Amino acid sequence: MNNRYTLIHPEELAALGAMEPAVVLRISLVAMADTFAEQIGRSGFNAIASDRDNDAMYVRVDDVPLVFVSFREEPSEVHVYVEDRNVQGEGSLLRLLALLPLSGVEGDWWTREDQPRWPGNGANTFIIGQ
Repeated sequence: MNNRYTLIHPEELAALGAMEPAVVLRISLVAMADTFAEQIGRSGFNAIASDRDNDAMYVRVDDVPLVFVSFREEPSEVHVYVEDRNVQGEGSLLRLLALLPLSGVEGDWWTREDQPRWPGNGANTFIIGQ
């Protein structure tokens, strides 16, 4: 299967510290990981890296790294982190998310009062693939 995304390891990210929260998806990270593993034919593969406070999954989509983080206190939500330079408007990130096996998942944009041009400011709830 020729997917436009691949699972990666955290050390493959050039600038983990440059990743910023962009959107929140209404899905559990475990459900996401299971769907990814099924789509890429790696059943039994654990794509989730865990630490004390959260779980994370690292994915590259069309050469853009994304980090999906689930905090322990919000197990049914996944926060998507991306480098700001890879978000050139609301549609650019939504296009990347639509390439993933997440069709029908609801999400909300993070807002950033300190960045008036951030595309998530004032953006509405969205559903991936719609």
